[in-house]
Amino acid sequence: MFVLHGIQGFPSSVTADYVPFQIWDTLQGLSTYTRTMLSTQALLSAIGVGEKSATVIGATFQWFLRDLTGMLGGILFTFYQGSNLDSNAKMWRLAADLMNDLGMLMDLISPLFPSAFVIIVCLGSISRSFTGVASGATRAALTQHFALQDNAADISAKEGSQETVATMIGMALGMLVARITIGHPLAIWVCFLSLTLFHMYANYQAVRCLALTSLNPERTTIHLQHFMKTGKVLSPEQVSAKEHVLPLNLTVWSSKNADLLYTKVHLGTRVSSLDNMEM
Repeated sequence: MFVLHGIQGFPSSVTADYVPFQIWDTLQGLSTYTRTMLSTQALLSAIGVGEKSATVIGATFQWFLRDLTGMLGGILFTFYQGSNLDSNAKMWRLAADLMNDLGMLMDLISPLFPSAFVIIVCLGSISRSFTGVASGATRAALTQHFALQDNAADISAKEGSQETVATMIGMALGMLVARITIGHPLAIWVCFLSLTLFHMYANYQAVRCLALTSLNPERTTIHLQHFMKTGKVLSPEQVSAKEHVLPLNLTVWSSKNADLLYTKVHLGTRVSSLDNMEM
């Protein structure tokens, strides 16, 4: 976390949730890059690296098809969800990493199903393409949130350096784990699943640390509902504690709260039909 102190004006130049978010973000990054070595090892094995029967053109075609489907998936995801990434940055930040977990899982299981190898790796590539788009877009939104003194570029640069350090450490740990577990499928799966669970937990804690000051439909509704009941305005931290970050929870919340604020709105109603309370 040495890069935190490299930010000009730190800590007054960033929001209070910047440090806890970066701590959890670094931990989840270490987990990601460690698991990448395991999933890549499995993927290369499935393609045929190290086998005499494997052909260069066959491996090249499979890798090309994998990348192509990922690119197409990223384009389609941007087309359908691009405008929704800013308003729900916390949800999509978490969803992006969950999709990355799914993509790595696809790579790891690909050697187990040789007949469906191409389909599995293409699905994994599509999943990771969603991650790339959502993670990049939400990172920009969060950087703007952290910057208190028009220092978004400085924060972004330092965060990039921090991620580079996490990548190098994670890759070194991944090589060590891959070396220890090679030839032991059970050990590989235990390590991968354990790191994945930790990765999901760290990501959840990271987005839970965030107290965004911008308004989206859910945060606006939380504010208004509380104000209508108590006459008091919630702080960003209080709203963050009530806000949902899981996609499924957000869907359920939307279905339950969509019309709570509008039950007394009448369109085209005669004034004489309204009682004194409604007027």
